[in-house]
Amino acid sequence: MKKSEQQHIDRILFLLVTTLMFIGLLVVFSSTLYIASSRYNSVSYFLEKHFLRVLLGFVVMVLFAVFVDYRKIREYALYIFISVLILLILVLIFGKGNATRWLSIGPINFQVSEFAKIGMMIYLAYLIEKNRWRITDFKFGFFPLFFVVALVSGLVLLQRSFTMSFLIFVSGIILIFLAGVKVKHLAIMLSISFPVIVLFSIIEPYRLQRLLAYIDPGGALGRVRYQALQALIGLGTGGLFGVGPGHSRQREFYLPLAYDDYIFSIFGEEYGFIGSLFLIFIFFAFFYRGIRIAKYAIDDFGKFLSAGITFLIFLTALVHIGVVSGLLPPTGIPLPFISYGGSAMISNCIGVGILLNISKQIKH
Repeated sequence: MKKSEQQHIDRILFLLVTTLMFIGLLVVFSSTLYIASSRYNSVSYFLEKHFLRVLLGFVVMVLFAVFVDYRKIREYALYIFISVLILLILVLIFGKGNATRWLSIGPINFQVSEFAKIGMMIYLAYLIEKNRWRITDFKFGFFPLFFVVALVSGLVLLQRSFTMSFLIFVSGIILIFLAGVKVKHLAIMLSISFPVIVLFSIIEPYRLQRLLAYIDPGGALGRVRYQALQALIGLGTGGLFGVGPGHSRQREFYLPLAYDDYIFSIFGEEYGFIGSLFLIFIFFAFFYRGIRIAKYAIDDFGKFLSAGITFLIFLTALVHIGVVSGLLPPTGIPLPFISYGGSAMISNCIGVGILLNISKQIKH
């Protein structure tokens, strides 16, 4: 094999994700330092748990990148999708938590929707490749793709996870659009879907309150924006260069879930506007490398699977940063590879592992 044709993973993408994981360890430790010390009498209580999840995610990413040929995944796409549907139904019946998003299998607790999004993208990429020759046909080309996206996002929505459902829906629609379906077909189904999305965004009282508080932050529902306002205070306190690592004040019970849904605020407070721009740059660089892999993938399955995974992770990061910055209504969504949590970390690492494996098949 010629040197120019040697197979190797996208080292830049690997470096970007590894950097995000390292940043996550630093910020999770900083954002949990106070609460871990006061509640658990151990400053490293959360860090130890997060480190194990990062380590497991890293191992999973490497395993998928090196040993799991993405072309073999195509053969199991239907079975993966069926498994996703079964898990999404099971979590509605046996799910734990106020929003029934968690499923327990023995000692393992995991958020099903985090893994469902990857499973859906695998099956969607498989269907696009299989039906590429009739993609412009509504009945046999477009509708099966839209049905898959609507079904998965709908089941996730029933778990009272509106933001995750919306991200899955938008990412799936983008992938369908990139597949080359007729715009009029897409417009018809989106016009039908839009009222449903609006209905579910206001049908739950807490969602309506968040939306109203976002529209009128100084109104009677200003208390609903408490987290969002505290997040903005954190970003503002950081100034240009930040208050320094480990010196955040918002983590001290001012900002609930500072280590999860609002971790970008702690990062911005400690590393400032410059640090925040650097972190945003990493996510945009991730997006560029992911789309580049999609562009040069050797088959349609690889092209659309890498594009789907890239959009899923990138849009999640944008929504998290948008919420913390006050650009979007308050909601809970973790920052990929940085926020505390296991399900999101493992599922995103699976996605990146597949991305890296697809990049390895490209002749450089």
